[in-house]
Formats: sequence, C-alpha cells, structure tokens
Amino acid sequence: AAMPDENVTEGLSGSKDGEAARQKMQIKSFTAWVNLHLKQAGMAVENLKTDFGDGIKLLRLVEIISEEELGKYNQNPVSKFQKVENLNIPLKYINSFLKEIGIRNTYSAENIIDEDMTLILGMVWSLILRYNVADISEGDKTAKEGLLLWAKTKVEEVSKGEVKVSNFHNSWQDGLAFNCLIQAYRPDLVQYQKLNKSAKVDNLNHAFDLANDKLEIPKLLDATDMVSMRPDEKSVMTYVSFFWKVFAANKRKKIAAERITNVLQRELAYRDLMEQYKLNGEQLGRWIKLKTDFFEAEPNCNSQAELEVEMKKHVMEYGRGEKPTKLNELNDLEALHSSITSRLASLGRTFIPTEDTSLKVLNRWWEELTYAEQAYEANLRLKLKNLKRVEYYIKLHHSKASKLEDWLGDKERWLGKPADAAANGAAAAPPADADETPPAGPVPRKSSFVGMLKSTGSSFGNRAASPEADGEGAKPTMVDMKALEKVASPPTPKGQRASKGVKVVPLHDGPSESVADVQAKLNMLTAHNEELSGRQATVPELDKLLAKIGELGCPPMRQFSLTNRTSVIKERIKDLEALGTESEQRLREEYAHQQKMDEMRLVFAKKAEALNRAMEERVDTFSEIFVVDTVAEAEQQVAEIDGYRESLEALQCDLDAIAAYAEEMGSMRISRNPYSRFGMPDLLAHMSRCEAALEARQVSVQEALAHQQQIDATKKAFAAAADAILEFVKAERAKLDEVAPPGLVIQPDDTAAIEKGKAMGSALDALMAPDAKEGRDAKLLPAQELSDKLMEAAELDNPYTAQTIMTLKTQIDLLDKVLRDKRSFVEGQLARAQAEITSEQYEEIKKVFYHFDKSKDGLLNQLEFAAAIKAMDFEIADHEQQPTFLRFAKEGQRAEEPAAMTIDLSGFTTFVLQQYKDNDTKDTLFAAFETVANGKDTLSAEDIRAAIPQEEADYLLSQLELKDGDHGLEYKKFTEAIYGGT
Repeated sequence: AAMPDENVTEGLSGSKDGEAARQKMQIKSFTAWVNLHLKQAGMAVENLKTDFGDGIKLLRLVEIISEEELGKYNQNPVSKFQKVENLNIPLKYINSFLKEIGIRNTYSAENIIDEDMTLILGMVWSLILRYNVADISEGDKTAKEGLLLWAKTKVEEVSKGEVKVSNFHNSWQDGLAFNCLIQAYRPDLVQYQKLNKSAKVDNLNHAFDLANDKLEIPKLLDATDMVSMRPDEKSVMTYVSFFWKVFAANKRKKIAAERITNVLQRELAYRDLMEQYKLNGEQLGRWIKLKTDFFEAEPNCNSQAELEVEMKKHVMEYGRGEKPTKLNELNDLEALHSSITSRLASLGRTFIPTEDTSLKVLNRWWEELTYAEQAYEANLRLKLKNLKRVEYYIKLHHSKASKLEDWLGDKERWLGKPADAAANGAAAAPPADADETPPAGPVPRKSSFVGMLKSTGSSFGNRAASPEADGEGAKPTMVDMKALEKVASPPTPKGQRASKGVKVVPLHDGPSESVADVQAKLNMLTAHNEELSGRQATVPELDKLLAKIGELGCPPMRQFSLTNRTSVIKERIKDLEALGTESEQRLREEYAHQQKMDEMRLVFAKKAEALNRAMEERVDTFSEIFVVDTVAEAEQQVAEIDGYRESLEALQCDLDAIAAYAEEMGSMRISRNPYSRFGMPDLLAHMSRCEAALEARQVSVQEALAHQQQIDATKKAFAAAADAILEFVKAERAKLDEVAPPGLVIQPDDTAAIEKGKAMGSALDALMAPDAKEGRDAKLLPAQELSDKLMEAAELDNPYTAQTIMTLKTQIDLLDKVLRDKRSFVEGQLARAQAEITSEQYEEIKKVFYHFDKSKDGLLNQLEFAAAIKAMDFEIADHEQQPTFLRFAKEGQRAEEPAAMTIDLSGFTTFVLQQYKDNDTKDTLFAAFETVANGKDTLSAEDIRAAIPQEEADYLLSQLELKDGDHGLEYKKFTEAIYGGT
C-alpha cells in the first residue's frame, strides 16, 4: 500500500528549542550511520549539511549499502554542473526505489547543494528505511510497527512485563529496554534485574558499550542526549534496527541451540523421571516389606476391646486409607514405568530399573503382602469371634453363678449357718468384671425360698383367705397361720436378710411346737434337698462354660477369676449339703414327737416346687442374652421359639393339674400349707412371667433377624454396586484404549497420523470435560450411600466383596489419571510430530498474525506477511520472500497474480512450524551441534554457555568428553547415545 509523503520526512513536533535539540540528535545518529558504511571506502562525513555537496560521498554511500555500482562520476568536481551531475546518479537510484514502494517524495541535487537540512535528513532516513528497517517490511509505517512489535515482545519477555515498550522515544530513555533487548539474545552479557532503574545514563552507556564491544553495533546514540531531551524517534528506530539485524543473522544458530536445549531438557526430564521412579519404587518396596512382616506376626491383642480397636484400625486406617494410597502409588509407578519405557523406546533406548524396583518384583511383593494381609485379617476375625463368644459365655456364667449364689445365700441362712460364715462364703465369690455385668435391663431371678413361702399368704390354691377364717363360725384349718409363721419365719437376726430384701427365718429358730412343725420342716428340708439336686445341675453347666471360655482363649487372669468363683460355689454347695444332713438328723430326732404331715400338702408342695422350678428355668432360658452376627444365627433363634412355646404349653398342663389338685384340697377345707412355698396365685403369676418372657424374647429375636437381614441386603447391594463400578471402569479403560491405543506413535510429516492424533486429542478432551468427570464421579454415589449405612451400623466386613468405597474411588481416580496420561501422551506425540511447538509459541504466532492483519479479514498480503515473519525474528533473503509467500498462500489462489494472493493463519503457522521443524533424530541433533560449533566437531564451554541456558548447559558439560589431543568437547558420542547408539 502507498504511504503518505510525510512518512519519509516525518517532522519532530514541539517547541522550537525542542525541535532543534531533536534535529541535533538526529544529525548525530544519522552521521554515525553514514560513517559506519563510508569507512569501508575510507571516507567519512563531518557535516551532513555540506559534505554531500559534490555528490561523491553520497554516491559511494549508496553503492556500499546497495552493493551495486552506479556508474562513472566526476572524481574531482569543481563546477556546480559537475556536482549536480554527480548528485543525480545516486538521487536517481534513491527516487526509483521510493517510487517502487509507493512513496511520492523525490529528491533533487538542488536540495543538497542548497544545504536543505530537513530534506537531507529525510533522504538519509529513506536510505536507513530501505537498507536497515525495510528488511522488516516495505514502507515506513509497516516497518515501524514490525520493528516495534519485535522489540516490545523481546523486552517484555525478559522483564516479565515490568519494562513496557510502546514507542521509539521515551520507552527507551532509561536504558532498560536496550539492556533487556541484549539479554533476550545474549543472557550471558546482561542481567536486567541487577540494573539500577534510576541510573538512566549508566544503563544507556552499559547497553551501548556492550552492543559496540560484543555485538559490533555502532554507538549511534548519545546517552546524555537520550536522557536530557525527548529522544528522536528515527534515531532510536535506526539504532534498534541494528539489533534486529545482528540477532536475525544469528537466528539459525539460535534455532540450533533451541533444538539442543529441547533435547537436553527432555534428557533432564527423563533423568528426573527415572530418579523419581527409583525413589518411589524403593519407598514403596520398603513399605510393602514392612507391612508384610507386620501381618505375618501374631496379633498382640488379649481382649475383645483391643481386637475391635485393631480390627477397626486395620479396616479404617489401613484398608480404607493407607493401602488404597499405596495401591495408587503402585499404579502411578506402573504408569510412570510405561511413560518412561515408551518415551525411551521412541529413541531406541530401553528402561531397566534396579531389581528391587522392577514392576515384576514389586507386584510379586504386593501379592505376598495381600496374602499376609488376608491371613492377618482372618486371624483377627477368628480371634474377635472367639472373644465375642468368650464374653457371651462369661456373661452367661455370671448370670447362672449369680442366681446360684443368691439361692445358696438364702439356703445357708435358712439352715442356720452363722451370719459371718455366710457372709464369708458370699465374699469368697469374686465380683464380676465390668464386662461380665449382665445386659442392661431387668433379668428375671428366682424368688428366695422363704420369700415364696411368704407370698402364699393366708390362702391356698385359687381360694383367698377370708376374715372369717379365724373367727367364730369359720371352717377349721389344719394349721394355724400364726403358728406356721412362727415356725417358718422366726425373727431374722439383725442385719441378716435375703438377697431380695425378704426376711430369711432359720429352719431351727426355736423349738418345734407340734408334729406339724417338725413334719413341715422335714418336708421343707426334703424339698430343699431336691431343689439342691436340681441346683447342683448348674455346676456342670458352669464347668462346661469355663471349658468353652478356656478353649476360646480367655485371658488367664479372667479365667482364674471365673474358676475361683466356681470353686467357691462348689465348696458352698458341699457345706450346704453338710448343713442339710445335720438339720435332717436333728429333725428326725424330733420326728417321733410330731404328727405325720398331711400327705396332700406334701404332694402339692412337691408339685408346686417342681413346677415353680421348671417355670423359673423357663424364665431364665427365655431371658438369657443372645448374640447374632449373621442371618443364619438369627433364623436359628427364631426357630427355637416354637420349641420354647411347646415346652410352655406342657407347663400349662402341669399348672392345670396342680390347680385341680388344689381345688380338691380346698374341698377338704385345707386352707393353708406350711410345706409349700407357693400358692396358686404365685404359680399363676410365675406362668404369666414365663409367657411375658417368651413374648419379649420373640420380639427381640424378630428384631435381630430383621436387622441382620437389612444389613445383609445392604452388603449385597454394596457388592453389586462395586461390581457395577468395576465393570464401568473396565469398559471405560477399553474405550480409552480404542480412542488412543497403547504404543501410539505419530511420526513427523505423517499428515494422516497427525490429523488422527488431533481427533484423538479432541475425543480425550471430551472425556475430560467437567460433565464427563461428574458423570464418572456419580457412579460412586450409590456405593457411597450403602457404605455410609454399613459404617453407621459398625459393619466393617463384607463377605460378598473385597472392595471398599476407598478402593472403588481409587479405581475412578486411576481412570481419570489414565485419561490425563493418555491426553498428555497424545499431546506429546503431536508436539513432537509438529516440531514440538509450545502453546506459548502458538500464542505468539497468533499475536503477530493478527497484529499485521490490517484489514481484519483473517488474511495477510505479501507485504504484511513479510513484516510478520521479520517481527518473529526470521531472516529471509529478499529474493526468497516472494517464493516463500507463494508456497504457503491459500489453496486455490496459486494461479492468481501474486499481488492478489493472501495467506491465512493456518498457512502462516505452517510456515513458522517449518522454521522450528525438528525431526528429533540423531542427524538433526548432530547438525544442531555443528551449527552451534560453527562447523567444528568440538565445542568449547564458552560456546555452550553462550547458546544454552545454565541448567541445561551444566548437564551437557557433565556429559561431554574432551577429544583426544584437543581442548574441545566432543559431541558425536553424546548424540549417538541419546538415540540408542553405543
């Protein structure tokens, strides 16, 4: 596009003094630029206003910068005509290229002879634009924009946005931008962060000196002028263009250095990955061996509480926390091994970890750990089950022993054992441990013998005593109640009471007043002996319980306590037998003086006593605690209820028979029975208690069954949910393998493979989308709800599955990780196939493209394309620019006129990719080293540090060897080793 005339001779605005100062600065910098080129001809100008007057120096300047001969000229011009003739030769050349690029300005010999400083400066500026800046593009405005964009990008990259470049005057005034520009290409020369931002002159001189001494860029600017006034835009632009020239000339070496750096960064990354693999593998191996040793040892737990704590710790901390974490680490290690192997395989290399960190060894150790863990858990469960049974039998032992001890206490006092002896016997029984206490709630106990006798009251059978019974006209009774009470219930010594608070009257409390008294006592003693025989049956039961408790591994101290208690009970029974024998002897001595006991009373007493004992046993049986851990155990308890009900019906028949017998006794006007502890109201009440106890047991058993069925159903539901999740994960893994097959390799220049890789990337992106991730996580929700229910019920084991909510979550997380790894691997393959261009580089490509897309139509013409590639720091010779543009122009335009052709973002990106193209082969790496070494087969440390960042340079220097007989570092062996050579 044509540029306005004022672009070439753009004036400097401001006050006259400011304008003069800026023109002075421009004259100084333009003079330096002219002399830079004229020194090749052994010439120089001191005054631009006058020294071009004869045309010789201007002609030689144009010949040098254009590398063309302009023809003959007057070497010793004297007349004005000869000078004009000389001037017209270079001016014709200058005006012709101005016309070619659409600038309407022309310059004449008279302008120079008349010493028109403004036009002379404009002419020199035209030359600067053409041969310094126009390499960036054609025309002033595009050239300025391209050069400014290039400088702005490089400065902001180095300063991380702290130094802003928006123009060619005051943005450069503090010298920071010049130093950043140097650091962008030669970080070994400048460290921008160490500069004092307020020391402007020092910063400028520092940059000017480095540019002159290290980069051979002449000092066109004066630091004092730059600081004391608004810098001249054209002077700064001229000076900055030299930086572009120098750095663009080094682009090939820079790209080569970047290729080497990329390889070194990859090698460093591979080294870090292999070191990480070794570290993680060693740590995981140590953990596996430590845990295996722990699980192979015997659990050190002696009580149910300790075992439950250990089991909960094993399931909660280890099974749901520690082990899934380590399993995740093993999966990560496998993924890392696969990643390293595939990456090295693409270079013809093999990854061989140490023996103790190989996946084969680690997986074998993991299997051994799993076996040891399962055996340990089975041992814990067996011990816990046994100790639960121990606790159950201990409580049952306590229940039976307590009832027997209560009965013994009553009987000892009834037979007249001294109070202190009875107390000592009771004290000999050790108190129950805290965990031997019966379950909460009332446990039915048998009434004491005398208490039941008292409960008979003044009635017998179903017939209540009436007030008239002892008065006049009352029917005679066989036994006077008051006399009976005196015999059966004499005053209890102070402080001596039965276990339930009922007074215990000793059998031998005072002399017998009648035969009835003696007979009653003998019969009561007989009943006592029979009851004693029945009670003694409890002792073998206690022994059996002790045997079971011992077999199940009860702790020794508790077993000793229970054994001692049982022994005391046996001794007390023996003592009670002795007391009974002694009492019987005494009573038989008195029997000769007593009447024979009414046989019916005795029969009733026996039947009532037997029935009462049977009902008490049923109440005890129905009230005994039970523990169910499975549905089968609960169903067994339910099945036993029917048997209990049949036994209760048999007792009801016995009760009906006794009631009939009592009715018969009543017809014979027997109102009281001193031989029986129980009347019909007592027996009926006892039967009611039996029925209530059976009903309560049935309710409890049904509740236990329902609870176990609910728990069992929940466990089965969780197992089904777990299986569904595992199937889902398996299907998703298969789907991932279909989308991105293992061992995928996308070769450079394989267009079809690259397009397929992009499609894979898009498919994986869809699977990584938030809604897809939420869908995978949602698969856990049913299992999570079921797991929470089981946790609330303290059900920690599940026979239907080995999975837990944590292991299932680990599977979902691992699926996400595999998805991320596959996406990363596909991206890596695409990047490698497409010159390993980074997202940052692509953003830079787009930024430059749209900056020079002046029409905003997504297309660049040839001039805009030339400016864009120069702004990206690529140097292309003038004669190559048009063919390059045509090669990457849009399809379908190739036959059109070049001026009408355009290039889109895709074509521009393809062009840039080819500049970065790196096939990642031994030959390309060798060529890159050769470029950095300037064609030599060795490198110096200085060459390496000047081209490559510090960390990568340190690594490379540690790998290279000195060449025999040379001071240089040989890079051929290193290159071959990188790609699997020897």
